[in-house]
Amino acid sequence: MRIPTLNQWKFVAGVLGTHARRRWWAYALAGAGFAYCGAHYRIALNMSDSLPESIYLVVLDAKPTAVGDFVAFEWQRNAFYRRDWTFVKRVAGIAGQKVSVTNRAVFIDGKPVGYAKPQSLRGVPLEPIKEGVIPEGYVYAQAPHPDSLDSRYNVTGLIQSSRVIGKAYAIF
Repeated sequence: MRIPTLNQWKFVAGVLGTHARRRWWAYALAGAGFAYCGAHYRIALNMSDSLPESIYLVVLDAKPTAVGDFVAFEWQRNAFYRRDWTFVKRVAGIAGQKVSVTNRAVFIDGKPVGYAKPQSLRGVPLEPIKEGVIPEGYVYAQAPHPDSLDSRYNVTGLIQSSRVIGKAYAIF
């Protein structure tokens, strides 16, 4: 391999400098676009089988408002995962709905939303969520997979709005 000479480097720098001076507006526009997207959106990857989709677009600071919406939230617990991990689940219950548990089967307003297994795949004991009405500012988040660590377990519990990063949309 031949090392370029100083004159060749000067030529390349000159061509690139001319290019940048003529197209500064395109670089400024692209930079502004990236800054805007980084401030308002995030990509979330589903690393488990809990949901069928693998990639989600998260609209930051948008709150899920209805059952069936996807919610992205911070884990913020000291068990199972790091505190800064982002989870994406489907909203199964909103404020005012009643959570009940019968023989570890969890219901929201009488509709079954999951079964709370007695232990995790690693053998750690799991307690089901406590019964009660979902308070204002909280959602019940769940995934259809039987091994999903979601609101059916006390360790996850109801998701407070301060933990919600944004509303998620499945990409694929």
